[in-house]
Amino acid sequence: MTGSMTIPYFIIDTFTTEKFRGNPTAVCVTGKPLPAAIMHAVAKELRFPVTAFVEEVTAGDEYPIRYFTVTGEIAACGHATLAAANVLTDSLLKERIRFSTIENIQIDIRIEEDIVYMFYPRYSMELLDVSPGLLQSLGIEKFREAGFCKELETVFIELEDAALLKSIQPDYRWMVKSNPFIKEVVITCRADNNQYDFLLRSFCPWIGIDEDPVTGSVHSVLAHYWKERTGKYDLTAYQASERGGEVYVKALDDKVLLGGRTVTMGRGDLSV
Repeated sequence: MTGSMTIPYFIIDTFTTEKFRGNPTAVCVTGKPLPAAIMHAVAKELRFPVTAFVEEVTAGDEYPIRYFTVTGEIAACGHATLAAANVLTDSLLKERIRFSTIENIQIDIRIEEDIVYMFYPRYSMELLDVSPGLLQSLGIEKFREAGFCKELETVFIELEDAALLKSIQPDYRWMVKSNPFIKEVVITCRADNNQYDFLLRSFCPWIGIDEDPVTGSVHSVLAHYWKERTGKYDLTAYQASERGGEVYVKALDDKVLLGGRTVTMGRGDLSV
């Protein structure tokens, strides 16, 4: 094909130590910026929840990163950032990494043994009267507390117990129709065992992902939310999706340290 270029890509399972668990992610490493239309087309072709595009730089340790789902570009994605950090450290042997997003947010990476940690900004949420349509789409009648984070455009709902959280089967079509101005709903609760501090599930049908297998960015809110309720700044979360995944979070004063393990599933080349 005349004018085509070859892009290496990697398939990474994030927030897990087991194959076929955690959140599957594609990471494409480019030698130069690509048009958004090309990146979106690649994401639609690969059909992972999120595909990350990292521009490999020849000098310095700051790497531009962009994120695409099958429906378009999103501003940030924790699990795709984790996957990209895995690619740069393990496959490309980079030692120091800082990612720069399309909104010019810098994400510094720290490696501690086999855990990749990312520094994320600390976000808060404002208390919210949840719309009846959203509660109906989740099948929820009672909850402890709810709030909205404007930076993430996300509604957070704390539930009474783990059994309810695990049993919810959302009506995604009604969820979107009755709440067109948000991008994500997160339900959370205290863990029902001593292995974890809290549980969560994340629903994102607005961006083409009904249930996110494991979510990173929402811990910008959840880290301090659960620190206030547990008295612990070093927390372990479990995302109770079908694939499941573990997330390690440290609630620092003005930031959140978000970490996880990864498994490399494969690599290949794309011709675009």
